[in-house]
Amino acid sequence: MKKLNKKGFTLIELLAVIVILAIIVVVTVPTIITTIEDARVNSIWNLAGSIANSYDTMVAQDLLASTSALGEGNYAKADWQCIGDINSGGLAEKLDLSSKDVVLTGTAPTGNIEGNTTDATCSAIRLKSNGGAEVLLIATSTEGKFSISGKKVWAVSSQETGHKQ
Repeated sequence: MKKLNKKGFTLIELLAVIVILAIIVVVTVPTIITTIEDARVNSIWNLAGSIANSYDTMVAQDLLASTSALGEGNYAKADWQCIGDINSGGLAEKLDLSSKDVVLTGTAPTGNIEGNTTDATCSAIRLKSNGGAEVLLIATSTEGKFSISGKKVWAVSSQETGHKQ
């Protein structure tokens, strides 16, 4: 009689491995998705701070030099203004902001932005009482670098974190 060669795995062993892999996926995927969302929120918050600093630097350069770093008509005011509305989008271009990633036109916020809610529908800028810029960036709802499906993502340069609602 010929002896059978028992190489390979049984069906039970294969099913056990598949079940273990499925459990790992179920546990890790939500964590990975949350981590990606948090990274996008932090990115837009960091960008808002960088835009505020860049704007302040360009204003300082304009005050010290005979040429204009910002260009004519690209200055913010004390009240919130949509970035895309200042000088027909000239400021957005100077700050290298794209409508693919942030909402440039819409309704500017009114007053101070407190907590984690805003009525604004556009990315905006204003001058604070100390003369520095404060920037609100609102991510596009789809396909942008900062978008999170089904959530509004935004950040204010003067706050300690970005937000998703």
